Formats: sequence, C-alpha cells, structure tokens
Amino acid sequence: MRRNHLSFLRQWKNDLIRVPLMIRGARQVGKSWLVNVFGKEFEHFVTINFEKDKRVHSLFPEHIDISKTIETLQAYTQIPIKPGNTLLFLDEIQECPNALRYLRYFKEEFSELHVIAAGSLIEFTLEKLGMAVGRIDSLFLYPLSFMEFLDAMEREDLKEFVVRQNVDAASHEVLLELLKSYMWLGGMPAVVDTWITHRDARLCQRIQDRIIGNYEDDFQKYAKSHQIEMVGNVFRSVGTQLGKKFQYTNVDRDAKTYPIKQGLHLLIKAGVAHCCFHTSGHVYPLNAEMNERKFKVFLFDIGIVNRLLGLDMAAWTTTPMQLNYLGASAEQLVAQEFIAYSTPTRPAELFYWHNETKSGNAEVDFISAKNKMIIPIEVKSGVKGGMKSLATFFQTHPKSTYAVKISERPFDKHGQLEEIPLYGLASFVS
Repeated sequence: MRRNHLSFLRQWKNDLIRVPLMIRGARQVGKSWLVNVFGKEFEHFVTINFEKDKRVHSLFPEHIDISKTIETLQAYTQIPIKPGNTLLFLDEIQECPNALRYLRYFKEEFSELHVIAAGSLIEFTLEKLGMAVGRIDSLFLYPLSFMEFLDAMEREDLKEFVVRQNVDAASHEVLLELLKSYMWLGGMPAVVDTWITHRDARLCQRIQDRIIGNYEDDFQKYAKSHQIEMVGNVFRSVGTQLGKKFQYTNVDRDAKTYPIKQGLHLLIKAGVAHCCFHTSGHVYPLNAEMNERKFKVFLFDIGIVNRLLGLDMAAWTTTPMQLNYLGASAEQLVAQEFIAYSTPTRPAELFYWHNETKSGNAEVDFISAKNKMIIPIEVKSGVKGGMKSLATFFQTHPKSTYAVKISERPFDKHGQLEEIPLYGLASFVS
C-alpha cells in the first residue's frame, strides 16, 4: 500500500534544519508501517518498540545522557547507529514517558541522527504527564484517503482522471462504485488490506470490530480513571450526531457538561475525533472568526463510523449511490477527505457556517479557503439542493464569488457554482 506521506519523510530526511519527528495519529492508521517502509531507504534501521520490549525502558533513565543511551542502544540491538546513515525509530513511545523527554535533546546533542517517534493515542500520555514536547516536528497521519484507496485497488488510472477533472461517464460510474466500497470499508489499512486479499465483507467487519475494541481498551488505559466511561460515551455518540451541531446533552442527559467536554477534548487530541467549528466566514484565515462554542464533530474513519451505526451491508450494496440514502455519512466522507489532504505538519482544521435568525436558518456544510478566497461548500444530492443556504451566504458575504457543491454528479461548472463528485475532493484541494 502506498502512502502519500512517504514523500514528506523523504523531504524531512534531507532537511538542513531537521529535528526529530513525531508521527501522530489515531491507532492503526499505519504509522509503524509507514516508518518501516521508509527505514529501508537507510543503511541501518533501528526499531525500538516500547510496548513489545519492556526491557528497553531501562535504557531511558530519568537522568538524560544521549551519548550513553546511543551506546547502550547500539549494544542492545547489535545494529550500528551512525549519524546520517541510521534511522532510529522509537515506536509506541507513549509506553515509556521518559523516552518522550529524550526527544528534545536528540537535536541538541546528536543532531545528525535521524530520529522518528510514533505511538497510539500518544496525546493521552502527554495529557497525563502535563508536558509538551519541544524541539521536534510533527507529522499527522490519517486513514487512507480515497486517492490512496484507488492506489491500493490498483486503479491509478482512475486517480489520474480525477486529479485532472477529466472523467468520462463510464469511469464516473466505476468511481462511484469504488467510493461505495470505500465508504463502508473506510481507510484503516488493516481493513483495506483484508478486503484486497479476501474480498470478504464479514472478515472486514470483524477487523473493524477489533479496531473499535482496541480503542475502547485504550480509553481505559490512557484516560484518567474518572474520564474512562465518558470518553467511551462520547466516542459512540459522535456517529449519531454527524452533520449536526454537537450537543453535550445528547451524549448523556444526566451528566454534567464538564466531564463530557473533557472526554471530547481527549478524543480530539488523540486524533480520534475532529471538530468542525462555526466561522463567520468573512476574513482569512477562517479561524480568526471561529466560534468555539458552535461545532460539529466527525470521527477519524468513515468505515468505523458506519460500523458503530450498524450499517446494513445488504441494503448498502444494492442501493444506488444517492446522498438521500447516505445521509450524514456523506458529510463524514467530505470531512475525512479534507483532513487527509490538509497540511501534514499541523492538526487539520474544519469549518462550517450557520446563520440563525427569527425568519429561518441557513447552514453551509463546510467553509474552505483556497488562494485566500473563502468558499462555501455544500454536500447535496440534487442540482437545487442547498441553493437557499448558498444564496443567503452570498448575500452576506460579497467577497465570496463562487461556491462548491459536492454530490454524486460529475464535474461541472455553471455560474457561481462548481460541482465536484463525492470522489473528487482531491482535485479541489490540490
């Protein structure tokens, strides 16, 4: 499976001001796999897995001596650790909090050594320690995008058509069918690999169930004792609130707001959930007019969302690709695609617009900025769907000159509206 972030790692390798890199992302999105592929491009590759090998924890004592640690790691692994020729990979680093503290000193004392760290829900550990890691760069990794899914399915030809926005009618139908598969499989590498190997939906759903169980186990392991139950409740509530303004009372009507907020906060920091904040949409950057009290929430993977919601696979596979059936899953798809194609060195940002008045409500599903131009984006099924909200937006935002509608329809442009098919968001953000 090819991942687009491999090109980023190659740039990092040759960066003149390189610092240690921490790969962040939700559990099982492919962090270790990506680094292991990248490690083959070095003369020497040293992997330390703090979860599998508890003995190695003792090589990272409270007193930090980078030179001594390098010496002992070299002796322990029997692999040369040579600056410039070796990649040192500290995997599942959240299992060894002391090792997290070491990262900032590699740059100061061993700057030529290539060091990458990764871990599952690492932000939970950072939250517990009450610490921030300085003097490192971050790479945020997410589940496979639809473009990466096409690569995995060996349909690079279709990928090129999408990027160029040059899709004929027959290819359009093929892409919609592939997208339908992607929307229930999601982008978790283990699920996609199982589908490619076995083409068995039941096996894929078992993998999804296993991933969900692993997440719930992680909540018990990393969240503080009084947060565990609420983190799980928020996790399962997100799917039922897709596409809507998130309401704390819908998580647990009998619970106080604060613990629900804390549970959501941990899921967001861990990359399991993503907030889409309300913005007035008048100025760039969009977060300048963000309202942190109004937001929608999406999960990290559409396949996991649909599994949590009990997707009926029989009905799904026999129903045409229409948004009136997809419902909020279509918004989850668009949110996930925006996140996948965002700047990899910082957390993704999502925005929407909502105008509440006495005479009525108008809501635009997403607000994006391209070349500093603010663009309203609607996820709709018909040509007329959502035009009232867009008309209201244009009336109050004279600087915005065109909008995007995402649906099952092919690429098209007419007037102020650009139409992009559900599978084509990569062409918009590129």
